[in-house]
Amino acid sequence: MTEHHSLAFTIKVSETEREAKEFSLVATEDECKALAERFDLIAIDSLQGTLSVRDAGKDEGVHVHGQLAAKFTQRCIASLKPVEESLETSFDLMLVDPEMADRMDDEGVYLDADAPDYDALEGDIIPLGEILAQTLSISMNPYPRAEGAELEVGKKPGISTNEPELERPNPFAVLAKTRDES
Repeated sequence: MTEHHSLAFTIKVSETEREAKEFSLVATEDECKALAERFDLIAIDSLQGTLSVRDAGKDEGVHVHGQLAAKFTQRCIASLKPVEESLETSFDLMLVDPEMADRMDDEGVYLDADAPDYDALEGDIIPLGEILAQTLSISMNPYPRAEGAELEVGKKPGISTNEPELERPNPFAVLAKTRDES
């Protein structure tokens, strides 16, 4: 039987092993309220996740593989009406010492779509609940829109919304004409 923990749950790096350990986290009502305020959401109805943690060795740090499920309500970017959303996603995170994270940053590893996500591990504590919360934050729809919502800007000069882009003359057309004549 899997033991459920709150988002405050952490483990020590020294407690990780080569064999993965499974942890189940379920946000309490108070944690959901605090996260909704932190992420500027109307509400978080539920947030839970299953995380697998293993020590991958000195050169690869600690690997965290997780599954996240959440139900929350955001504000529509156009009308500010509530937009209810459900999210289910998996994630992989490699926690490495700060020096290795700096080297990976210098090498531009974060630009490689095939490279795992990584973060610097500060100290001996792995904040599993915070990892779950941050994964929710970066996985949410950044531009929630209520069904049928449109921006109402009226007839203002220089503003074009929900319309095809206006035709504008190419400023380099004169140069192209000069090149064609020579």
